[in-house]
Amino acid sequence: MRGILAASLVGLLMTSSAVFADDQNAAPTGAPSITAAALALAATTDASTVTENAAFVRRFQASQHRPLMLPALYGTAAFLQGYDAYSTLTVLKHGGVEANPVMKGVTKNPAAFIGLKAGVTMMSIMAAERMWKNHNRVGAIATMIVSNGLMTAVAANNARVLSQLR
Repeated sequence: MRGILAASLVGLLMTSSAVFADDQNAAPTGAPSITAAALALAATTDASTVTENAAFVRRFQASQHRPLMLPALYGTAAFLQGYDAYSTLTVLKHGGVEANPVMKGVTKNPAAFIGLKAGVTMMSIMAAERMWKNHNRVGAIATMIVSNGLMTAVAANNARVLSQLR
């Protein structure tokens, strides 16, 4: 059981890095690419224009990097979903019952439940990534904070129930 959980978490963390790799090569919609900015920089001969263009390129490159907070929120989301899967399956193994009526059927099959948790994690990460790429930076961070906040409440409840069973 722990091996499946660990493999799921490692898989989630590895797939989120692929999302970052794609963003490094793609320019956001409506924004000039680095190549276009570099060509504009090379085509100018006036010193003040070169300085302005160099400043533009630096600002453009800086705007493409995520704050450390966003990848940390992605990792936290993966951890919380993984803990939820682990604690839920542990509680069920010790005779507890799933309180969420929507999840009762899914928790009967641990592989399907872990797969669903991985999918939910990836959905929230992908939604935040799409917002980030569409220049909705506040929305991306807020989505992850709200998602993680809800999962923290679920994890805390699961920890309480798990401690009562032991």
